[in-house]
Amino acid sequence: MTVPEKVVLFERALQLFLDRVRADPNLLAAVLIGSLTEETVWRRDSISLWLIEKDGVTKRLRADGEDSRIFRTLVEEGVNLHCELIPRSRFKRMVEGSARTAFRYSFFARRRLMYCADASLAKWFEQADTLARRDQDRELCIATTWLIHGHRSAARLLEIKGDLDLAFQELLGCAHCVAAAEVIASGEVHEGLAIDRALSIAPALMGKLYLQLLSGSRTRSELDEKLLAFDEYLGAHAETRLRPVLSYLRKEGRLVPLSELSDYFAHSQLFPWHLESACEWLERKGVLQKLSAPLGLTKLSRVEVEEPAYLCESR
Repeated sequence: MTVPEKVVLFERALQLFLDRVRADPNLLAAVLIGSLTEETVWRRDSISLWLIEKDGVTKRLRADGEDSRIFRTLVEEGVNLHCELIPRSRFKRMVEGSARTAFRYSFFARRRLMYCADASLAKWFEQADTLARRDQDRELCIATTWLIHGHRSAARLLEIKGDLDLAFQELLGCAHCVAAAEVIASGEVHEGLAIDRALSIAPALMGKLYLQLLSGSRTRSELDEKLLAFDEYLGAHAETRLRPVLSYLRKEGRLVPLSELSDYFAHSQLFPWHLESACEWLERKGVLQKLSAPLGLTKLSRVEVEEPAYLCESR
């Protein structure tokens, strides 16, 4: 099957499926994640959708376990559809940014409201999607925390384990983080492979961090050199791109425990362990002070343990 033929098949499957959705009064809206174009369909095996359902109609299976998110794999015309079923109230929380699955990856997947039987949903979606596409600071911060986390892991693999193959894999992941950051920094929505687009946006940078890594030998000296190159990239960009974290700490003007910092960013993909890596990096660079703060592990705990806490002096 040619790529144009595959696009036609996917579009036909989607329309047939939407006809079924429209006939179900319990389904209020359908959102297509990612566009169906030759640029994207060639590497896709399925169609991704959000299906917004009425509150109180969720049908759970034992396979769902305790997970609050419900996923179903459906099929139409031989094309698989990966659908997340989202109650209306939870979708509203996503729109407001109070759910971890809020409007995310806005620079790497277009979203389109394909069907809507609720005017409020349509308005919420339009407002949230517009804001998400403009949120470069958040997206750059997320990509940078992933890069710092990967860089930290690669350094340990080289310095402690001496595992060249695994260190190479981590550094390759770092290159993909840089690619994502460069695409986001360009301000464009790109649904193809981020690494390909980054090679055209920043050829010299990606040649050094990605192509030379692929073609070079996996010796300790070679990988140490690449680790240093990623560290230099972080030195040039990390403090600026971690602005959301630093802005929050500066605004607070006090010692902020990691758990509190994680709670503040719980609506995004700034995971606690990535925030930890980012704060540890900033502490090593002298931007933050690292201390500790007491924490009760349960609501009834009378004994407190200590957790990392960070202080950022206003500058």
